[in-house]
Amino acid sequence: MKSTPSRLSGRYGSRLRPAVSLLSSTERGRLAVLVVLRAGVGLCDLLLAGAMYLVFVRLQGSVPRQHFWWMPGTTLSAAIVTAILVVLRSVADVASTRAVTTYVQAINNRLLMRLAQGYSEMDWRFFIARNRSELLNHTTYTAREASHFYHRGIELISASLTIVMMTVALVYQNARAAFALSIVIGAFYLAHRFLIRRQLQAAGVAREEATQGLQKILADVFASGKEIRAYRNQVFFLRRINEQAQRVAASTVKVTLLPQIARIVTDQGVALLFLGVVIAVQLRHGEVSQLLSLLVFYFVLSRRLIPLISQVSFIVGQMEGSYENVRVASEELKTCSLHRAEAAPIALPADGTAMQLDHIAFSFDAGVPVLRDIVLTHQLSELIVVHGASGAGKSSLLNVIAGVLQPDGGAVCVDRSKVAYVPQDITLLDDSVRNNLLFGLAGKRDVGLMEALRIAELDRFVMSQAEGIDSQVGDNGILFSGGQRQRLGLARAVLRGATLLLLDEATSALDEENEAQVLSNLRRHGVAVLLVTHRMRAQLFADRVFTLHGGRLLEELPQVNPFSIRGFPGGIYGADLQAEIGTKR
Repeated sequence: MKSTPSRLSGRYGSRLRPAVSLLSSTERGRLAVLVVLRAGVGLCDLLLAGAMYLVFVRLQGSVPRQHFWWMPGTTLSAAIVTAILVVLRSVADVASTRAVTTYVQAINNRLLMRLAQGYSEMDWRFFIARNRSELLNHTTYTAREASHFYHRGIELISASLTIVMMTVALVYQNARAAFALSIVIGAFYLAHRFLIRRQLQAAGVAREEATQGLQKILADVFASGKEIRAYRNQVFFLRRINEQAQRVAASTVKVTLLPQIARIVTDQGVALLFLGVVIAVQLRHGEVSQLLSLLVFYFVLSRRLIPLISQVSFIVGQMEGSYENVRVASEELKTCSLHRAEAAPIALPADGTAMQLDHIAFSFDAGVPVLRDIVLTHQLSELIVVHGASGAGKSSLLNVIAGVLQPDGGAVCVDRSKVAYVPQDITLLDDSVRNNLLFGLAGKRDVGLMEALRIAELDRFVMSQAEGIDSQVGDNGILFSGGQRQRLGLARAVLRGATLLLLDEATSALDEENEAQVLSNLRRHGVAVLLVTHRMRAQLFADRVFTLHGGRLLEELPQVNPFSIRGFPGGIYGADLQAEIGTKR
């Protein structure tokens, strides 16, 4: 079935809409200006060819067939004008190239920031369902390749305009020579289009897939480094890496070689062009009185025109791949906008309380409640422990309180600027202890940092390091133990001046003595703590203990609180505490 003009315009219009929608009105205007600037470089090439033609006409002592008042009258003046055009063309090329590169990088940065912001503001229920590697790929690779679509679009439009201008000039100068040129260009284009471009596209796709596969294997190997060493099966994984690297290498050879073949064909096309010009001039004039000047004219144009034909064919193929990234970026931004998290309503608790939950209900899926009719008042400096079976909704409860999730019903009364959340698996920056504590805060003095570390019982360890608070923690804290990472996360939370601390198994890697001491420090610091834990020992330190069962909070009977025993916080193994327990026995 043949494509009608309306279908074609509809097809390309639908493909351009996502690309246009990603640009602001200012960026669209800048794109049009850059197209004109790049086409201006082609105009300089055309003027330069005409100036060189005049120089050689004057050198032969001839007069141009058509002479206008603005044309140079002497060989010297023609040479000066030509030199000025050479400089002007060079300046225009450098300036426009810099402007295009700056423009493309600005689009890349803006797309990256829009995607990063969109993902960070996405509703948590949709965010956790996404693959983290995929999101990372979109914010880096997809954003970069989408920005290249506009770069290639600028070059394609400007190259097409330049080809049109030069073609008109060639036909005007010598129709038969232009016909010979069209035969050479047509043959070259067909060879490039069907023999080179298709293979180059296939090789590019193969390299991209092989590279992504290699990155995935390497990520798995580095993440499983401890187990691989323990099992001593490095050979197996190194073999997998090598096989994938070989695929990357094979496709890279093709991607590198094919453009070189196109360059060689281009060089030979110029030689064929000159032969065509000689034949055309001979057929028209029967003598070569102006052959030298015509050859110079065609040489200047052809050294620009033939690569442009190759460039247009190549860019069209590249844009097909780049467009897919434009489409993905557009769809991702729409998805982020569609599933953007709603702003949590502001409701402050009553005086003397850190938090109030008023008949909270929550569910991930309609008809499957996770939390039902949760009512809780949390006093300042109070330690509450919540436990329950896995999947009971403990983490969901903390996420609702922190504002990560929005309840389906009820009200959360809490000052979220005074809430800190510490998960079981602490995420640490590959940076210093100082920057991991600050985590975006500014204006904190070392005294405050050390006080937060003291409360988390990590100050002595940090000061024992060679660089103290500026010691590096490694990739996600690999240089620290599990307990040290958790205490650093606790210190980070304390530093933010929180009055309510939400701990999701955040003391699971601490031994009982350290856990008791840290919890004691938090109480003395005046922080209300809501601790979700499976450790039965931690319940002894609580003012109140709740079980989360069937989506409801059920309060348990109070147990002996070691905080009330004389000698605490000397440690649960301290002499005073042991004596007290012995006396009671």
